[in-house]
Amino acid sequence: MTLLETLAFPVLFIWFVGLLLTFFRKDLEPHWKFFFFLVFCFYLVQFFPEFWLGVSRWKENPKAEVLQWISAMGNSIYVFLFFLWPLVLIRIYYSASNNLSKTLIPSLAYGTVLYWALFFLWTLYSKEFNEWLHQVFANK
Repeated sequence: MTLLETLAFPVLFIWFVGLLLTFFRKDLEPHWKFFFFLVFCFYLVQFFPEFWLGVSRWKENPKAEVLQWISAMGNSIYVFLFFLWPLVLIRIYYSASNNLSKTLIPSLAYGTVLYWALFFLWTLYSKEFNEWLHQVFANK
């Protein structure tokens, strides 16, 4: 199963919740809300088969699906950081505001180092961590 097949359901579900929350904001103009809705609909239609497979897996075994999401989120952050770093570096170079660079650089640097540390611990202790997760989800 690919990363997209694993994460389509939780990402689109979280996106739907975020979309609903933006509909209740009074300071957003209606055309932006409509645009947000169109973008969501586009991706829902685009990834509907993967979304529907995720729903069926969730109905069959929610505990195993959540465990799969946790693992897939770590992998997706890895890929996301690979695309984000070059874009942020270019954005920092062209930024007219020093405040953006002063907040963005430490956040991204510390966030990446934290991710690497967690990833390193995951690779060293993945068996023990998986056993602990199965115990936590099996007892509930």
